[in-house]
Amino acid sequence: MALRTRKPEKPVSELTTKELEKRISLAQKTVQNLPPPEASAEERKAALARGQVVVQEVPELRAELARRERLARHRETEKAALKGGYERTREVLAPGVIEGFQRLGQDIGLKLDVKKLDAAERSAVLKLWSAVLAGDASIEERAEFEALVEKAAGKEPGFFDERRKQAQTKRQLAELKEEAHMLTLPRRRRFEEPGAITLPRVVFSQLQSTKSGHWGISDVGCLATVLSCFLEKRTLIRDSAFEERDGEVVLVARGQISRLAFENRVNPNTAYAVSSSGWVDLPASLERLVANNWFDVRELRGGIVEIRLGTAARKLLEEGSTASG
Repeated sequence: MALRTRKPEKPVSELTTKELEKRISLAQKTVQNLPPPEASAEERKAALARGQVVVQEVPELRAELARRERLARHRETEKAALKGGYERTREVLAPGVIEGFQRLGQDIGLKLDVKKLDAAERSAVLKLWSAVLAGDASIEERAEFEALVEKAAGKEPGFFDERRKQAQTKRQLAELKEEAHMLTLPRRRRFEEPGAITLPRVVFSQLQSTKSGHWGISDVGCLATVLSCFLEKRTLIRDSAFEERDGEVVLVARGQISRLAFENRVNPNTAYAVSSSGWVDLPASLERLVANNWFDVRELRGGIVEIRLGTAARKLLEEGSTASG
């Protein structure tokens, strides 16, 4: 009896368009139908393995679909030209319209052909764009805006829905990879002396995923330093002192937020100290720390700045005191 072997998969270029779309849809469903976070680690790990296999081929499948779409449009254009149905029309467009479409294309990452829309459609899409940016657009207005942009970009209807699905799939896969990576990390017992600061892993994992300027090494150092100041109740910020206000320990500094700075002995400006190990822009770093709920910084009348612990800092210090107790 002959052995039964698995039929080899056809190359992507030999798949029909329907087969391409079916495999892309299958990959998305595989990632979207993952076990919930409360599932066992084994189930999540197996799901990650399946997701990685199917998602790895998605870029090649999409590239082949896009190639076929371009070829189909090219053939349609050639066919219309041969029949004499392809007419070139000259239309003088206002500079403001052209610039508006250029900015719109840059914002959404698409190349737009302004001449694919008539005058009424061009006016409508630019007005709707303002509403979308401001967050005031209704569901119907956003749908109309996306339909007009798809037309101007030469995309099939539903392009934006598909792009949102791709982004969701990418996020879910990234979360799975992060979970799998954490399973490989060694477990650590926690031994801390009084006054020690242990930052959570998210502070460092953000360094791997941050965009330029959103979170940096100086922010990690600033966070650890200011948290230590609160724990020790000894400040390293110039012209500041700890006070108790409304039953809460508050770091009070004189001046404006934009003039806050660490003491020169621990944070010398690199422009004046060649041997300096680095310089932290405290106001800029505090702004990012406030955005991540580590601190609450307020500028009061009379040239007073209050720095209070944010929700993330309170939770960290409370967990630390509980663990040490």
